[in-house]
Amino acid sequence: MSQEPRLPRPPRSPGRARSPRPPLLPGLAALLALALAAAPLRAAPTVWSRALDPAADERAALIAQADALLARYDRLRRSPLLERVDEIGPLWLREARTLYERAGAPASREPSVRLRYADILEHLGDVEGAVATLEGLLRANPPAPSRADAWHALAVCYARLGRYTEEIKAYDEALALEPHAASRALLLANQAEAHMALGDITAAVEGYRAALSTLGSLDMFRYGVTTLWGLAVALDRSGDLEGAIEHIRLARTYDRNDQQINGAGWFYVPPYDDAWYAALGHWAAARSAELGAARAEAYLQAVAAWESYIARAPGNDHWVALAKARRAQCDREREQTMKRLRKPGPAAPLRR
Repeated sequence: MSQEPRLPRPPRSPGRARSPRPPLLPGLAALLALALAAAPLRAAPTVWSRALDPAADERAALIAQADALLARYDRLRRSPLLERVDEIGPLWLREARTLYERAGAPASREPSVRLRYADILEHLGDVEGAVATLEGLLRANPPAPSRADAWHALAVCYARLGRYTEEIKAYDEALALEPHAASRALLLANQAEAHMALGDITAAVEGYRAALSTLGSLDMFRYGVTTLWGLAVALDRSGDLEGAIEHIRLARTYDRNDQQINGAGWFYVPPYDDAWYAALGHWAAARSAELGAARAEAYLQAVAAWESYIARAPGNDHWVALAKARRAQCDREREQTMKRLRKPGPAAPLRR
């Protein structure tokens, strides 16, 4: 999982390849976007409104303090000091959570406040708490845009907890409310990941293709790359290695250095699934490499990635048997390629 925006409302998590990506707290760009943009405009409080709700100003001040911390975190993430994010970021997030709780966020009448609070909980690792907050918000039946965001957030939380059947249903609920093509593509791609986690490869391939069919050419740069990668893995697991390699090549026309599947908003469920993506990526690079040394190195990296998947996957994994077959196939291809490269070619003609 999982790779972060939705339109025109601030996005949820970006894609997910499938499992909580550890410490960099994926999806926080969406959290910050919500924190800075989602609060509704309202008229200045009157004497009568203050009388009806004397604590409103205090709650607003607490939320503003928390959002300032989130903005500082966002600036830190965008700075060259990324190594300090894991050290300082959680401190600011925990303080923001405390401020939100003092402001009554868990029971707030403002859906945007509950959504932001759930995001903070999720990124601090309290996924169960985030689920409880989001389910409570949905029981309150907020307006449709907030319900769409809540179902999307809930689906991501279910993914992190391995509750894939509930995740798929949550995406269905979000899709029923989401009108924007790019956001629908993200929902469909994430849902396809959940189908793949359950071993339903046919539904996964169909979901990825449906996601890509909603995107225009410009959207491909932002949303299509991770979907192409997901489709590549699904095709490989359906038995179509050549189709998988071709889709990785296509993804790299938009993102040459694979930055999107290695970025902060992309996570893997299960965590060891990153090795499958890496294996296919190195295999595709080996076939495309022009220099023999680069090709040899890429094949070795691909074989090592297959071995990593096999070593880390549990015995009941849906795809471990195929991974073993792919490792053997990749190693044979490597040996055959190296033999051809070692054969002396025809002597170059002498020049006079």
